[in-house]
Amino acid sequence: MSGHESLVGQEGMPTPAARPKGPKLKFTTEEDAKLVDLKENKNMTWKQIADFFPGRTSGTLQVRYCTKLKAKQTVWTDDTVQRLRNAIQEYENDRWRLVAAKVGTGFTPGACRDKAAELEM
Repeated sequence: MSGHESLVGQEGMPTPAARPKGPKLKFTTEEDAKLVDLKENKNMTWKQIADFFPGRTSGTLQVRYCTKLKAKQTVWTDDTVQRLRNAIQEYENDRWRLVAAKVGTGFTPGACRDKAAELEM
């Protein structure tokens, strides 16, 4: 026993995906949809989800969800876009302040930024 209760076959649960064929186990659109449903709507653990995907490990499923599926659902509003712009600007300001501090006394952030731009030409 793997230490968790399998939910495969229980009422309200989808049927398991078919075992992938071939060396490159690409995810299908249907598998992606099932993965999102089991994680977000059924609130299942990765080990429970793996029971629905023969031939795939819980780690593989977690990586797929976190790197390919969850990110696709990010909704950018005008407010979050503006916060991103502000954060980038703050980063740029802090970046050159930190660089100037490492270069040494007498070098301003602006002078370091300008010299860096000149060197990249």
